[in-house]
Amino acid sequence: MTTTNDPNVVQDYENLNKAFDLDPYEYKPNEKLLFNTDLLSRCREECKHTIDLKVATYGGSMVSDVLELIDIRQVHPAGKEIRNNKTGKFLPKGFQIRVDTNIDNKHKNSILEDIYNGDWNPSMPQMVLFRLPKEYEYVGEDGVQVIWGIVDGAHRFDAASDGQQESIIGWLIDMKVDKIRKFANAELNRVKYGAKDRSNEDIAGSVCVSYRDETSDLYARIKNAEEGEINQILLDEILTYHVHVKTASAILRAVQHDPNVVVNRKQYDGPRMDAYIEDNKIDWIKIKQANSPCHNYLTKKGVRVIIKQDTGESYITVAHHICELMRRSKDPISVVFSCDKAKKLNNDNALETRQAFRRKVIECIKVMGEGYKAMFEDLTAVNPSWLCFPELADEFDDGLINLV
Repeated sequence: MTTTNDPNVVQDYENLNKAFDLDPYEYKPNEKLLFNTDLLSRCREECKHTIDLKVATYGGSMVSDVLELIDIRQVHPAGKEIRNNKTGKFLPKGFQIRVDTNIDNKHKNSILEDIYNGDWNPSMPQMVLFRLPKEYEYVGEDGVQVIWGIVDGAHRFDAASDGQQESIIGWLIDMKVDKIRKFANAELNRVKYGAKDRSNEDIAGSVCVSYRDETSDLYARIKNAEEGEINQILLDEILTYHVHVKTASAILRAVQHDPNVVVNRKQYDGPRMDAYIEDNKIDWIKIKQANSPCHNYLTKKGVRVIIKQDTGESYITVAHHICELMRRSKDPISVVFSCDKAKKLNNDNALETRQAFRRKVIECIKVMGEGYKAMFEDLTAVNPSWLCFPELADEFDDGLINLV
């Protein structure tokens, strides 16, 4: 194979095909299009974004040590169904990296405009393609063998295809399929000309795939874990995607609520509680908070439902909402809550933990009622004084402001 680091040398594609163990076919890049050998040379010279060390970290290898010009017909589009020729089974979404298989047309069209204008930044990270396992190779409608899948660059590929390009520029790697999704979501940079940032859902989806994949390291760790260790194993796995701890916690909740994931405890936040109600087809009507900030849902029987999580001083908010709803009407009220995410919840302490939240709400209502009676009915309380911090430009000369 005649690969070289000299950006001005055009590759010998016939020998390159032999090195890839492919059936050679005549491929002559269309030099009139944007993705041509001239742009390839510029990319090799100006693109300092290399991936070889990251690829090796995930057990993969570089098929070529330099960027290559690849026949677009040899690439299987992301999200497109693909068949395993040995088993006959189909992957409905192919080797989809992202959870959402829909192409963001706004993002794709911005790339397409760059292509039409001949504006391709050679210094930016380029696409990454992986060698399809032999059992997934196939001959396309144009008679060309499809041998590459997309690790990073689905929008760039679609834009190039829509722009009638015949080639694309990218890195070629060889890596086990079970590592591809994590490698893409955890390691590859997201910048302009490449550029649709990964989401928490993408990372959660990647972890869930590894959770189900019997060949993955995560699957092995989960299988050998004690019941109470699974959430920590999942959190440790999420942190390997180089995310902030708070972001990792949010991703963990998404993983926990995947229907195929079994953990000793599923933690909730506001969106997860709403999702539970929707997924379990609980026929409550969601209330717009602007119309009624004191309850979240209304049942068909007219019960006003307050949704809350037991965190911090949320019991005070629930106490206030209950009193406000009672003041408005005698319609029934229900409080539906989840336990504090930070507290360890298990079968032994679940009942006591949940009852404790109810006691805090009721005690708060009691204290507030007693306080109002002492202040405004019995007149036995010491009323507080009220002062304000200065905020307006002409208020800073006289210290705190006394509300008389």
